[in-house]
Amino acid sequence: MKIAGIVLAGGLSSRMGQDKAKLLLEEQTLLSRCVNLLESLDLQHVYVSGEYAQFDCIADQHPQLGPIGGLHACVEQLSGLYDALFIMPVDMPLLQKADCALLVEKYQELGHGVFYQQVTFPMILPLNQQLKEYLAEALISPQKKQRSLYRLLKTLKIQPVSYQKQDDFRFQNSNTPQEWKTCQEMFAKLSD
Repeated sequence: MKIAGIVLAGGLSSRMGQDKAKLLLEEQTLLSRCVNLLESLDLQHVYVSGEYAQFDCIADQHPQLGPIGGLHACVEQLSGLYDALFIMPVDMPLLQKADCALLVEKYQELGHGVFYQQVTFPMILPLNQQLKEYLAEALISPQKKQRSLYRLLKTLKIQPVSYQKQDDFRFQNSNTPQEWKTCQEMFAKLSD
C-alpha cells in the first residue's frame, strides 16, 4: 500500500500570534521536525500542506477553511498516486515515531483508515472516491460543522485505535503561547 505523508501547516496560527511551523525546538523548526518524523516511517513521500519554499508543498485551493481545506487540496493533487494519506498537524512536537508507526501498522493490518480514539490527529485516511466526495461537499457547505474533522471520521467510518493514558501528553497541540510554553517544558523534562 502506497502511503503519502502530509504535514498540515497551512493555517493562520492566529491564536499563537506567529507562524507555528517556524517555532524552534532544539534549533529545528516544528515543520522540519514533522517532516523528518514522517520521513522516518515507511511512507512513499512526504508533502506539506501550506507554502514553504524548502519543502514539497501543496497550497490550499480554498484558503482559511482549516484542516478540511488543506486536506481537500492534498486529496485533489495526490488522488490516483497513493492509496492513503498519513496526516499530522505541524503543532504536535511531542509526537514520537512509535506513535506514528503504530498507526501505519494498524492501517496495514485493518486495510481501513485509522486514528487515535482520544484525539483527532494523527490519522490515516484511505485516498478514495468517498473521501474526495466528502471533502468537496464539506467545502461548499455554508455550515461550519460540515467541515468538522470529527464528522469526517464518523461519516467515513475511520477506525479508532487506543493508546495508553500515560501517553496523553504526546498528542497535545501547541496552538497558543501558553500551550507552546507547556510543550517546551515537557520536552525539556523528557530530554533530561
